[in-house]
Amino acid sequence: MKPVRILFAALIVMAMILSACTTPTAEVKTVVETQIVKETSVVTEKIVETQEVVVTATAENIENWAAADVTAATGSEKCVPLATLPKKLNKAVKIGFVGANNAHPFHGTVQKGIEDAAKFYGVEFVNMDAAGGAVLDLAETMMTQDVQAIGVLGQGMDTIDPVGATAQEKAILFIPADSGKTDYSPYTYGVADSLSGKRGGEMLAEGVKKKMEGDWAGKELFFLEATYNSIPACVARTGGAKKAFAEAMALDADHQIQFDGAVGTVSDMIKATLTAHPDAVFGMIPCWDQLGVDPWNVAKEAGRGGDVMLVTLGGDKPYADLLITKPENYYGYVEFQPYCEGWGWTETAIALLEGIQVVPYVPRTATTQDTIDARFAELYGTP
Repeated sequence: MKPVRILFAALIVMAMILSACTTPTAEVKTVVETQIVKETSVVTEKIVETQEVVVTATAENIENWAAADVTAATGSEKCVPLATLPKKLNKAVKIGFVGANNAHPFHGTVQKGIEDAAKFYGVEFVNMDAAGGAVLDLAETMMTQDVQAIGVLGQGMDTIDPVGATAQEKAILFIPADSGKTDYSPYTYGVADSLSGKRGGEMLAEGVKKKMEGDWAGKELFFLEATYNSIPACVARTGGAKKAFAEAMALDADHQIQFDGAVGTVSDMIKATLTAHPDAVFGMIPCWDQLGVDPWNVAKEAGRGGDVMLVTLGGDKPYADLLITKPENYYGYVEFQPYCEGWGWTETAIALLEGIQVVPYVPRTATTQDTIDARFAELYGTP
Protein backbone atom coordinates (compact mmCIF):
# COMPACT_ATOMS: atom_id res chain seq x y z
CA MET A 1 0.00 0.00 0.00
CA LYS A 2 2.98 2.35 -0.11
CA PRO A 3 1.84 3.81 -3.47
CA VAL A 4 -1.51 4.60 -1.88
CA ARG A 5 0.18 6.53 0.93
CA ILE A 6 2.24 8.49 -1.59
CA LEU A 7 -0.87 9.34 -3.62
CA PHE A 8 -2.76 10.69 -0.60
CA ALA A 9 0.24 12.68 0.56
CA ALA A 10 0.59 14.24 -2.89
CA LEU A 11 -3.06 15.26 -2.88
CA ILE A 12 -2.63 16.95 0.49
CA VAL A 13 0.41 18.90 -0.71
CA MET A 14 -1.40 20.01 -3.89
CA ALA A 15 -4.34 21.30 -1.85
CA MET A 16 -2.01 23.28 0.39
CA ILE A 17 -0.20 24.80 -2.61
CA LEU A 18 -3.46 25.82 -4.32
CA SER A 19 -4.66 27.40 -1.09
CA ALA A 20 -1.46 29.42 -0.77
CA CYS A 21 -1.74 30.68 -4.36
CA THR A 22 -5.05 32.43 -3.84
CA THR A 23 -5.86 35.52 -1.80
CA PRO A 24 -7.57 34.70 1.53
CA THR A 25 -10.97 36.34 1.76
CA ALA A 26 -12.37 34.79 4.93
CA GLU A 27 -11.22 33.13 8.12
CA VAL A 28 -13.60 30.19 7.68
CA LYS A 29 -11.75 26.90 8.16
CA THR A 30 -12.68 23.60 6.58
CA VAL A 31 -11.43 20.29 7.95
CA VAL A 32 -10.51 17.74 5.33
CA GLU A 33 -10.10 14.20 6.62
CA THR A 34 -7.79 11.85 4.82
CA GLN A 35 -7.52 8.22 5.72
CA ILE A 36 -4.23 6.41 5.22
CA VAL A 37 -4.34 2.65 5.43
CA LYS A 38 -1.26 0.68 6.42
CA GLU A 39 -1.23 -3.03 5.84
CA THR A 40 1.05 -5.38 7.74
CA SER A 41 2.31 -8.70 6.54
CA VAL A 42 -0.91 -10.17 7.91
CA VAL A 43 -3.51 -9.29 5.30
CA THR A 44 -6.45 -9.14 7.73
CA GLU A 45 -4.76 -6.64 10.11
CA LYS A 46 -5.18 -2.92 9.24
CA ILE A 47 -4.12 0.19 11.10
CA VAL A 48 -6.09 3.38 10.18
CA GLU A 49 -4.48 6.78 10.71
CA THR A 50 -6.56 9.98 10.37
CA GLN A 51 -4.83 13.22 9.38
CA GLU A 52 -6.41 16.72 9.48
CA VAL A 53 -5.50 19.39 6.95
CA VAL A 54 -6.75 22.94 7.70
CA VAL A 55 -7.74 24.83 4.52
CA THR A 56 -8.51 28.58 4.57
CA ALA A 57 -11.37 29.75 2.34
CA THR A 58 -9.98 31.74 -0.60
CA ALA A 59 -11.23 33.97 -3.39
CA GLU A 60 -11.46 30.82 -5.48
CA ASN A 61 -14.22 29.59 -3.14
CA ILE A 62 -16.28 32.81 -3.27
CA GLU A 63 -18.38 33.87 -6.25
CA ASN A 64 -18.22 37.59 -7.03
CA TRP A 65 -20.38 39.83 -9.18
CA ALA A 66 -18.65 40.46 -12.50
CA ALA A 67 -18.42 43.94 -14.01
CA ALA A 68 -20.55 42.71 -16.91
CA ASP A 69 -23.30 41.75 -14.43
CA VAL A 70 -23.41 45.32 -13.11
CA THR A 71 -23.33 46.91 -16.56
CA ALA A 72 -26.20 44.70 -17.68
CA ALA A 73 -28.23 45.41 -14.52
CA THR A 74 -27.92 49.18 -14.99
CA GLY A 75 -29.32 49.13 -18.53
CA SER A 76 -28.74 52.18 -20.70
CA GLU A 77 -26.75 53.86 -17.91
CA LYS A 78 -24.00 51.23 -18.29
CA CYS A 79 -22.51 51.90 -14.85
CA VAL A 80 -18.97 50.76 -14.11
CA PRO A 81 -18.71 49.02 -10.69
CA LEU A 82 -16.53 50.66 -8.05
CA ALA A 83 -15.84 47.45 -6.12
CA THR A 84 -15.85 43.72 -6.76
CA LEU A 85 -18.50 42.51 -4.33
CA PRO A 86 -19.31 38.91 -3.39
CA LYS A 87 -22.70 37.47 -4.24
CA LYS A 88 -22.98 36.39 -0.62
CA LEU A 89 -21.95 38.99 1.96
CA ASN A 90 -20.32 38.06 5.26
CA LYS A 91 -23.18 39.62 7.24
CA ALA A 92 -26.51 41.35 6.79
CA VAL A 93 -26.08 44.96 5.65
CA LYS A 94 -28.50 47.86 6.27
CA ILE A 95 -27.82 51.26 4.71
CA GLY A 96 -29.76 54.52 4.51
CA PHE A 97 -29.73 57.74 2.51
CA VAL A 98 -31.57 61.01 3.12
CA GLY A 99 -32.50 62.73 -0.13
CA ALA A 100 -32.69 66.52 0.05
CA ASN A 101 -35.56 66.55 -2.44
CA ASN A 102 -36.26 63.42 -4.45
CA ALA A 103 -38.64 65.34 -6.74
CA HIS A 104 -35.55 67.16 -8.04
CA PRO A 105 -34.32 65.35 -11.18
CA PHE A 106 -30.71 64.97 -10.08
CA HIS A 107 -31.39 64.10 -6.43
CA GLY A 108 -34.21 61.72 -7.33
CA THR A 109 -32.09 59.92 -9.91
CA VAL A 110 -29.22 59.48 -7.43
CA GLN A 111 -31.68 58.05 -4.90
CA LYS A 112 -33.08 55.65 -7.53
CA GLY A 113 -29.57 54.41 -8.30
CA ILE A 114 -28.90 53.82 -4.60
CA GLU A 115 -32.14 51.89 -4.17
CA ASP A 116 -31.70 49.76 -7.30
CA ALA A 117 -28.14 48.83 -6.32
CA ALA A 118 -29.31 47.85 -2.83
CA LYS A 119 -31.85 45.47 -4.39
CA PHE A 120 -29.25 44.07 -6.78
CA TYR A 121 -26.72 43.35 -4.03
CA GLY A 122 -29.34 42.11 -1.57
CA VAL A 123 -28.94 44.69 1.20
CA GLU A 124 -31.63 46.51 3.17
CA PHE A 125 -32.11 50.17 2.25
CA VAL A 126 -33.83 52.88 4.30
CA ASN A 127 -35.03 55.57 1.87
CA MET A 128 -35.94 59.00 3.27
CA ASP A 129 -36.86 62.19 1.45
CA ALA A 130 -36.52 65.59 3.14
CA ALA A 131 -38.61 67.07 0.28
CA GLY A 132 -36.85 70.41 0.63
CA GLY A 133 -37.02 70.36 4.44
CA ALA A 134 -34.52 69.62 7.17
CA VAL A 135 -32.08 66.90 6.09
CA LEU A 136 -30.45 66.97 9.53
CA ASP A 137 -33.66 66.01 11.38
CA LEU A 138 -34.34 63.03 9.11
CA ALA A 139 -30.74 61.88 9.35
CA GLU A 140 -31.00 61.90 13.15
CA THR A 141 -34.15 59.77 12.87
CA MET A 142 -32.54 57.37 10.42
CA MET A 143 -29.66 56.73 12.80
CA THR A 144 -32.12 55.24 15.32
CA GLN A 145 -33.08 52.52 12.82
CA ASP A 146 -29.97 50.35 13.06
CA VAL A 147 -28.41 51.45 9.78
CA GLN A 148 -24.72 50.65 9.45
CA ALA A 149 -24.02 53.38 6.87
CA ILE A 150 -25.75 56.66 6.11
CA GLY A 151 -25.42 59.30 3.40
CA VAL A 152 -26.70 62.69 2.23
CA LEU A 153 -26.21 64.48 -1.09
CA GLY A 154 -24.92 67.94 -1.92
CA GLN A 155 -25.08 69.51 1.55
CA GLY A 156 -22.95 72.24 3.10
CA MET A 157 -20.85 71.97 6.24
CA ASP A 158 -23.74 73.17 8.42
CA THR A 159 -25.45 69.84 7.65
CA ILE A 160 -22.74 67.29 7.00
CA ASP A 161 -20.65 68.08 10.08
CA PRO A 162 -23.54 67.64 12.59
CA VAL A 163 -24.73 64.49 10.81
CA GLY A 164 -21.19 63.15 10.71
CA ALA A 165 -20.55 63.92 14.38
CA THR A 166 -23.67 62.04 15.46
CA ALA A 167 -22.87 59.12 13.18
CA GLN A 168 -19.37 58.93 14.63
CA GLU A 169 -20.78 58.82 18.17
CA LYS A 170 -23.08 55.96 17.18
CA ALA A 171 -20.35 54.07 15.25
CA ILE A 172 -22.29 54.45 12.00
CA LEU A 173 -20.35 54.86 8.75
CA PHE A 174 -21.05 58.31 7.27
CA ILE A 175 -20.53 58.77 3.51
CA PRO A 176 -21.78 62.14 2.26
CA ALA A 177 -21.98 62.50 -1.52
CA ASP A 178 -21.02 65.61 -3.50
CA SER A 179 -20.47 67.55 -0.29
CA GLY A 180 -16.70 67.71 -0.05
CA LYS A 181 -14.39 66.50 2.68
CA THR A 182 -15.44 66.26 6.32
CA ASP A 183 -13.42 65.09 9.32
CA TYR A 184 -16.38 62.94 10.37
CA SER A 185 -16.20 60.62 7.37
CA PRO A 186 -13.39 58.21 6.51
CA TYR A 187 -14.20 58.53 2.82
CA THR A 188 -15.02 61.42 0.47
CA TYR A 189 -17.53 60.27 -2.12
CA GLY A 190 -18.94 61.90 -5.25
CA VAL A 191 -17.89 63.30 -8.57
CA ALA A 192 -14.25 64.29 -8.86
CA ASP A 193 -15.02 67.97 -8.41
CA SER A 194 -11.85 69.72 -9.51
CA LEU A 195 -11.33 67.30 -12.41
CA SER A 196 -14.95 67.60 -13.55
CA GLY A 197 -14.69 71.38 -13.33
CA LYS A 198 -11.46 71.26 -15.30
CA ARG A 199 -13.15 69.26 -18.05
CA GLY A 200 -16.00 71.77 -18.09
CA GLY A 201 -13.55 74.65 -18.37
CA GLU A 202 -11.82 72.94 -21.28
CA MET A 203 -15.16 72.37 -23.03
CA LEU A 204 -16.13 76.00 -22.57
CA ALA A 205 -12.79 77.13 -23.98
CA GLU A 206 -13.41 74.96 -27.06
CA GLY A 207 -16.72 76.69 -27.70
CA VAL A 208 -15.51 80.20 -26.90
CA LYS A 209 -12.48 79.88 -29.18
CA LYS A 210 -14.83 79.13 -32.07
CA LYS A 211 -16.87 82.22 -31.19
CA MET A 212 -13.75 84.40 -30.89
CA GLU A 213 -12.84 83.39 -34.43
CA GLY A 214 -16.30 84.46 -35.58
CA ASP A 215 -18.81 87.02 -34.30
CA TRP A 216 -16.99 87.50 -30.99
CA ALA A 217 -13.73 88.50 -32.69
CA GLY A 218 -12.03 91.46 -31.01
CA LYS A 219 -14.44 91.64 -28.07
CA GLU A 220 -13.43 91.77 -24.40
CA LEU A 221 -13.89 88.36 -22.77
CA PHE A 222 -14.82 87.57 -19.17
CA PHE A 223 -15.28 84.30 -17.27
CA LEU A 224 -18.35 84.00 -15.02
CA GLU A 225 -18.12 81.51 -12.14
CA ALA A 226 -21.54 80.75 -10.61
CA THR A 227 -20.86 78.96 -7.32
CA TYR A 228 -21.58 78.61 -3.61
CA ASN A 229 -18.57 79.32 -1.42
CA SER A 230 -20.37 77.68 1.51
CA ILE A 231 -20.24 74.28 -0.26
CA PRO A 232 -16.71 72.81 -0.48
CA ALA A 233 -17.60 70.70 -3.51
CA CYS A 234 -18.69 73.83 -5.40
CA VAL A 235 -15.48 75.65 -4.54
CA ALA A 236 -13.40 72.81 -5.99
CA ARG A 237 -15.69 72.29 -8.97
CA THR A 238 -15.99 75.84 -10.30
CA GLY A 239 -12.46 76.62 -9.17
CA GLY A 240 -11.17 73.86 -11.43
CA ALA A 241 -13.27 75.22 -14.29
CA LYS A 242 -12.01 78.77 -13.78
CA LYS A 243 -8.38 77.70 -13.76
CA ALA A 244 -8.71 75.59 -16.92
CA PHE A 245 -10.63 78.27 -18.82
CA ALA A 246 -8.34 81.12 -17.75
CA GLU A 247 -5.25 79.17 -18.81
CA ALA A 248 -6.76 78.21 -22.17
CA MET A 249 -7.93 81.76 -22.93
CA ALA A 250 -5.05 83.65 -21.23
CA LEU A 251 -7.44 85.58 -18.96
CA ASP A 252 -6.08 87.67 -16.11
CA ALA A 253 -7.75 87.93 -12.69
CA ASP A 254 -9.55 91.17 -13.65
CA HIS A 255 -11.50 89.22 -16.26
CA GLN A 256 -12.71 86.52 -13.86
CA ILE A 257 -15.98 87.32 -12.09
CA GLN A 258 -17.48 85.17 -9.33
CA PHE A 259 -21.20 84.97 -8.54
CA ASP A 260 -21.56 83.54 -5.01
CA GLY A 261 -25.10 82.28 -4.48
CA ALA A 262 -24.46 82.08 -0.75
CA VAL A 263 -24.44 85.87 -0.46
CA GLY A 264 -26.90 86.98 -3.15
CA THR A 265 -29.05 86.07 -6.14
CA VAL A 266 -26.99 84.94 -9.12
CA SER A 267 -29.61 86.23 -11.58
CA ASP A 268 -29.32 89.71 -10.07
CA MET A 269 -25.54 89.50 -10.25
CA ILE A 270 -25.52 88.78 -13.97
CA LYS A 271 -27.85 91.70 -14.63
CA ALA A 272 -25.40 94.03 -12.94
CA THR A 273 -22.46 92.49 -14.82
CA LEU A 274 -24.12 92.81 -18.22
CA THR A 275 -24.95 96.44 -17.47
CA ALA A 276 -21.36 97.17 -16.39
CA HIS A 277 -19.92 95.59 -19.57
CA PRO A 278 -22.29 96.37 -22.43
CA ASP A 279 -19.85 95.43 -25.19
CA ALA A 280 -18.19 92.40 -23.59
CA VAL A 281 -18.75 88.65 -24.08
CA PHE A 282 -18.78 85.95 -21.41
CA GLY A 283 -18.11 82.27 -20.84
CA MET A 284 -19.99 80.86 -17.83
CA ILE A 285 -19.83 77.68 -15.73
CA PRO A 286 -21.99 76.97 -12.64
CA CYS A 287 -21.58 74.50 -9.78
CA TRP A 288 -24.66 72.66 -11.08
CA ASP A 289 -26.86 72.99 -14.14
CA GLN A 290 -29.69 75.20 -12.92
CA LEU A 291 -27.32 77.63 -11.24
CA GLY A 292 -26.06 78.44 -14.74
CA VAL A 293 -29.24 78.07 -16.78
CA ASP A 294 -31.11 80.65 -14.69
CA PRO A 295 -28.65 83.55 -15.25
CA TRP A 296 -28.17 82.43 -18.87
CA ASN A 297 -31.93 82.84 -19.36
CA VAL A 298 -31.72 86.27 -17.71
CA ALA A 299 -29.10 87.26 -20.29
CA LYS A 300 -31.38 86.09 -23.11
CA GLU A 301 -34.32 88.03 -21.68
CA ALA A 302 -32.11 91.12 -21.58
CA GLY A 303 -31.26 90.69 -25.26
CA ARG A 304 -27.71 89.55 -24.46
CA GLY A 305 -28.10 85.80 -25.09
CA GLY A 306 -25.67 86.02 -27.97
CA ASP A 307 -23.01 87.35 -25.58
CA VAL A 308 -23.02 84.53 -22.99
CA MET A 309 -21.82 80.98 -23.74
CA LEU A 310 -22.73 78.33 -21.18
CA VAL A 311 -21.32 74.94 -20.17
CA THR A 312 -22.99 73.24 -17.21
CA LEU A 313 -21.98 70.51 -14.77
CA GLY A 314 -24.44 67.70 -14.06
CA GLY A 315 -26.30 66.94 -17.27
CA ASP A 316 -29.37 65.07 -16.03
CA LYS A 317 -32.48 64.72 -18.20
CA PRO A 318 -33.99 68.24 -18.06
CA TYR A 319 -30.74 69.62 -19.45
CA ALA A 320 -30.55 66.90 -22.08
CA ASP A 321 -34.08 68.00 -23.06
CA LEU A 322 -32.79 71.55 -23.34
CA LEU A 323 -29.52 70.80 -25.13
CA ILE A 324 -31.19 68.67 -27.80
CA THR A 325 -33.13 71.74 -28.94
CA LYS A 326 -29.71 73.27 -29.81
CA PRO A 327 -30.30 76.64 -28.10
CA GLU A 328 -27.91 79.46 -28.95
CA ASN A 329 -24.70 79.39 -26.89
CA TYR A 330 -25.54 76.39 -24.67
CA TYR A 331 -22.41 74.54 -25.70
CA GLY A 332 -22.87 71.38 -23.60
CA TYR A 333 -22.36 69.77 -20.21
CA VAL A 334 -20.18 67.39 -18.25
CA GLU A 335 -22.51 64.53 -17.42
CA PHE A 336 -22.30 63.42 -13.79
CA GLN A 337 -24.50 60.36 -14.50
CA PRO A 338 -26.51 60.65 -11.26
CA TYR A 339 -27.95 57.14 -11.50
CA CYS A 340 -24.45 55.64 -11.62
CA GLU A 341 -23.34 57.96 -8.84
CA GLY A 342 -26.14 56.60 -6.68
CA TRP A 343 -25.41 53.00 -7.67
CA GLY A 344 -21.74 53.53 -6.84
CA TRP A 345 -22.63 54.99 -3.42
CA THR A 346 -24.27 51.70 -2.47
CA GLU A 347 -21.25 49.74 -3.72
CA THR A 348 -18.93 52.01 -1.75
CA ALA A 349 -20.94 51.63 1.46
CA ILE A 350 -21.01 47.83 1.16
CA ALA A 351 -17.31 47.66 0.30
CA LEU A 352 -16.25 49.80 3.26
CA LEU A 353 -18.43 47.78 5.63
CA GLU A 354 -17.03 44.50 4.25
CA GLY A 355 -13.40 45.66 4.13
CA ILE A 356 -13.21 45.40 0.34
CA GLN A 357 -11.15 47.72 -1.85
CA VAL A 358 -13.14 50.47 -3.58
CA VAL A 359 -12.18 52.96 -6.30
CA PRO A 360 -13.48 56.54 -6.65
CA TYR A 361 -16.55 57.41 -8.68
CA VAL A 362 -15.59 59.12 -11.95
CA PRO A 363 -18.03 60.71 -14.47
CA ARG A 364 -17.08 59.47 -17.92
CA THR A 365 -19.17 61.48 -20.39
CA ALA A 366 -19.11 65.02 -21.77
CA THR A 367 -21.89 65.98 -24.18
CA THR A 368 -22.09 68.89 -26.63
CA GLN A 369 -24.67 69.97 -29.19
CA ASP A 370 -22.72 67.90 -31.72
CA THR A 371 -23.16 64.67 -29.72
CA ILE A 372 -26.44 65.16 -27.86
CA ASP A 373 -28.63 63.41 -30.45
CA ALA A 374 -26.83 60.08 -30.11
CA ARG A 375 -26.45 60.37 -26.35
CA PHE A 376 -30.11 61.28 -25.87
CA ALA A 377 -31.25 58.30 -27.92
CA GLU A 378 -28.96 56.01 -25.93
CA LEU A 379 -30.34 57.13 -22.56
CA TYR A 380 -33.91 58.21 -23.22
CA GLY A 381 -34.98 57.05 -26.64
CA THR A 382 -36.58 59.25 -29.29
CA PRO A 383 -36.96 62.83 -28.02
